[in-house]
Amino acid sequence: MSRKKGFKVKRSRRNLYKKRKSTGRKIFDGVLFVVILGAFVFVGYSVASPLIKFFGGNGDNSSVSEPAWTPPESLPETSDSNSQANTSDNTSGNSGGSNTTKDNTSSAPSEVTSDFATVAPDSALKSDAALNKFLASAKDGGYNTVVFTLKNTTGELLYKSSLKAVKDNTDVNKGSLTAAQIVKACKTAGITPVAAITTLYDRKTPYLFDNAGYIITDGNWSWLDAAADNGGKPWTTPYSADAVNYYADICGELAKAGFADIELENTVFPNFQSYDYSLLSKELQNANRSEKLAVLAASCAKKAKEGNATATVEIKSDALLTMSATAYDGTAEIWSAKDKMGDSRVLVTMDMSLLGTKLQTSADKTVTVEKDKVKAINQIFALVKKAVGEKEISVGITGSANLSADEIKNCKTALEKLGFTDIRFE
Repeated sequence: MSRKKGFKVKRSRRNLYKKRKSTGRKIFDGVLFVVILGAFVFVGYSVASPLIKFFGGNGDNSSVSEPAWTPPESLPETSDSNSQANTSDNTSGNSGGSNTTKDNTSSAPSEVTSDFATVAPDSALKSDAALNKFLASAKDGGYNTVVFTLKNTTGELLYKSSLKAVKDNTDVNKGSLTAAQIVKACKTAGITPVAAITTLYDRKTPYLFDNAGYIITDGNWSWLDAAADNGGKPWTTPYSADAVNYYADICGELAKAGFADIELENTVFPNFQSYDYSLLSKELQNANRSEKLAVLAASCAKKAKEGNATATVEIKSDALLTMSATAYDGTAEIWSAKDKMGDSRVLVTMDMSLLGTKLQTSADKTVTVEKDKVKAINQIFALVKKAVGEKEISVGITGSANLSADEIKNCKTALEKLGFTDIRFE
């Protein structure tokens, strides 16, 4: 066997072992390290300090040439409509209505300049004393508007009218106070007066004018909504020019006296059955009959406007929301002729009996109304806003006698947050 060659070892000129440093050298190295480190810290801080001040701030703004930004005096709500509901509260910031401060000046209901109305009982119109007593209680309750029923469903006028058609008719003209007396008392109390009159659901106007009621075509008999021996009564028809002019004259008289608005209630056709249609004029089955309702409203609005007032047609929210694809029922029928309503306004009312019920809003959709009062109001009037589009409306809550003062306040706040500024509790 051949012998293996041995391994070669490479020699280095450097010593593989460090020499031990002297004590003096150690001290010198330590001092030098500290000096170099200090230099790095000084240079680094000099460069970084302006950046730290720029991004983080040091609590002293005196060196900033531009003034500090301040928030605007008022901020809009989360939706366009809500901006009308709270224009002076710049501390709350809660669209849901909860307050983050106990300062009473930030309470939304007290700051919204909405018309907050309650309805007066008929007994308030019996005398000056009764009227003044009620107005004082309404004012104490926070209301700034009162609605007076001045023509009821019987057809009686609950104020002393000077109209030629009823001036000497004690069966119709039942009032103790004139319209001017009612307005004067309201103004003294700091209350805005609003009148409400029933129109077509009217039992006595058919006896004031010929053909003011529905007439059976075969025999010239008056149509009644039930058999006479069962208490059947006539209704007023919008096809009667005399009846329409009479209602318009009432609005004119009330506007001239100083009422700000006149509600037109029950502007409806009777709920005719098939048998009724067979007895009455064929024009009642015409798809355009709603235009007659609109003409009535427009006539009333025109007269009211001459006295610097408005006329407002009541439409029930459930009737508006449960309309069919081609027609409207009940108080909402007039809405199908809304383009012919002239200057008349619209009041959409929700009755508290709707809570927990189901509304057939379309052929394939049913809405269950919330049982909670505030939630139900939000739900219904959000749907109403969608249904009426851009048209400005007033809103009302009927059946509100069963609501406590706190519940009324909460309902009012909910409606204000939806953007409504004319709110009536009846």
